[in-house]
Amino acid sequence: MWIPAASSTALRDVLAGPVAPARWLGASASALYVSVDHSSVSAEGPSVVAVVSHDAVRLPCALVLPATAAERPLSALTPMGSRHSVRVGAGRVEWDGPGGSVTVAAVREWRPACVASGEPRAERVEALRTAIKDIGIAYALVDTLVRAGDSRAQAGAVADLLGRGPGLTPSGDDVVAGFLLGARAFGRSVPGAVRAVEERATTATTALSAELLRYATRGECVPEVATAAAAMTGRRVADDALAALLAVGHTSGSALAAGLVAAADVGSLVAVGAA
Repeated sequence: MWIPAASSTALRDVLAGPVAPARWLGASASALYVSVDHSSVSAEGPSVVAVVSHDAVRLPCALVLPATAAERPLSALTPMGSRHSVRVGAGRVEWDGPGGSVTVAAVREWRPACVASGEPRAERVEALRTAIKDIGIAYALVDTLVRAGDSRAQAGAVADLLGRGPGLTPSGDDVVAGFLLGARAFGRSVPGAVRAVEERATTATTALSAELLRYATRGECVPEVATAAAAMTGRRVADDALAALLAVGHTSGSALAAGLVAAADVGSLVAVGAA
């Protein structure tokens, strides 16, 4: 089976490189995740590649298929387990599925969403804060992140959040990702948070989550976060953008939103202190 796909430009190097072995990380009807072993081909690039349906959240490391999850459930194409090989490179992701060989080929590219700069509006920060107040995120830890007085304390607060929660993207990681993206969008300096992610994420959390955190340090993210950050600064209509972010995943959207709010709050504390 040959399936065309649109590839993130972030995957250009790893897809254009020689074929490398990979391992399965997870599968659902709308997304497949693999971790690439670069050591076997002396190559560099993203360590995680996602294959997602057309209606799935568009991760910055994704190959997007033309069919929806209802039209072509991806989990039905994928035999999970270490004995089933998957390969990435030469413009494709391929594996031996239950019904024979499956090849997902990159035929065109798209550029990942990136947060834009601007100062958040207080009323929009409060609207998002109100919307997420009952989601059960560890707000004591988020508050510690906001109030960290120096780079070392900020790094420690991030370390406490990394890997907290179940799943391929634990909610603690989503908070940190939202914080990094909000900091970049709102012009906040958070060197401790960036350093903690660079030094700890690979060993502190899942491979997929660590990859998405690395994208976040560069301001790259799913479109819903970029749009919500723009709404917080008045660049977009707020209600629809914030609702779309909160609808991402089971808890990911709300946790990302908590991170955006935390980043905005860092600026508020600085402003109060300056006064």
